[in-house]
Amino acid sequence: MNSKGYVSVICEYNPFHFGHLHQLMLLQKEFEGVVCILSGDIVQRGTAAVASKYLRAEAALRSGANLVLELPVPYCCASAHDFAAAGVHIAESIKSGYLAFGAENPELLFEMSKIVSAEDFAEQTERLIAEHKNISYPAALSLLIGERLGKEAALASEKPNNILSLEYLSAMRGKRIKPFVVERKQDLPSSSQIRALSSGKAMLGQLPVKSRAVFESALGFDFPREPARLDSFFIGTLRSLNASEIEDGLYSAPRDLINKVIAASFKVLSVDELVSLCVDKSYTAARVRRTVNSLVFGIKSESVKRLPPYTCVLAADGIGREILRGIKNDCGIEIVTKPVTALEKNAETQAAFTLSKRVEDIIALSSLEGGEVYKGKSPKISD
Repeated sequence: MNSKGYVSVICEYNPFHFGHLHQLMLLQKEFEGVVCILSGDIVQRGTAAVASKYLRAEAALRSGANLVLELPVPYCCASAHDFAAAGVHIAESIKSGYLAFGAENPELLFEMSKIVSAEDFAEQTERLIAEHKNISYPAALSLLIGERLGKEAALASEKPNNILSLEYLSAMRGKRIKPFVVERKQDLPSSSQIRALSSGKAMLGQLPVKSRAVFESALGFDFPREPARLDSFFIGTLRSLNASEIEDGLYSAPRDLINKVIAASFKVLSVDELVSLCVDKSYTAARVRRTVNSLVFGIKSESVKRLPPYTCVLAADGIGREILRGIKNDCGIEIVTKPVTALEKNAETQAAFTLSKRVEDIIALSSLEGGEVYKGKSPKISD
């Protein structure tokens, strides 16, 4: 490895598009290895991924990644703060020297980061939340950034990618791992724009050649997955709950929002409708979806606040295998190379893996044919 060694990227590839390819191509020139820490089958906004983690990992491997590790449930569908903390923990544990992520305006991002890292940041955001009668955290962040850096910065701070980038920088503070910021190409379609297209075939037309081939191979059965296929399960489960019997400690689920979500479940037939009923100035759509997931799957705060005890290998090439060999005896996290062996690890890893598997087996129902439910398969290994 050169002086920079290998770099990690926390990603979703939902799906893998030209912007992702641009980033990987640049990283290939700068580093001797690229490790992708890929979300499991629920993404950070709280919905099912457009394809299984194995399919997205294969697209990454064919497109320039050397090693793809999993950011498992529940971390992959957590808040930006907890999502970033978990991803950085995995990157730090596998001895990555750098964490790469994109930004439209890197200089502005670092200016915003100074505000977020200030000692009085929490106090100032709490002040704004109180002054504006319980607005959401993202709204308070935007107001604070606007006070200090102006309107342009305030608007930038509202973008999900920038919120995540600020959390990456915060999570890396005081650690050995360093940021490597890639200027994002704004003229390329985003993941959300691609997912909004009318069909899987239309989505494929917006993907790079190697990525397109991977997703095309699953067209009609595991691509694209559709969260709406889970509506009856989610709404039915919520209707079966008694709000007064739910114990405290569920992740991202304050009591008033629990009551609101369960009451709304009797008025709607879809999760999207439920979310639209529950969104207000205090709770964003992503926050409502996190509460829904916690209620349906029993995700507890302690499960998320405790950093990931393991990661699964989803794909690797020769360089990726070399990286794995190099950290085999000096790694701060359990690395599971075959899913079946996770249940042979320590109790903490067993419990975390069991929760992740249970959730993803249900999320697989968002696939047209029920998804590729875990059967002990090995990761994608390429020469």
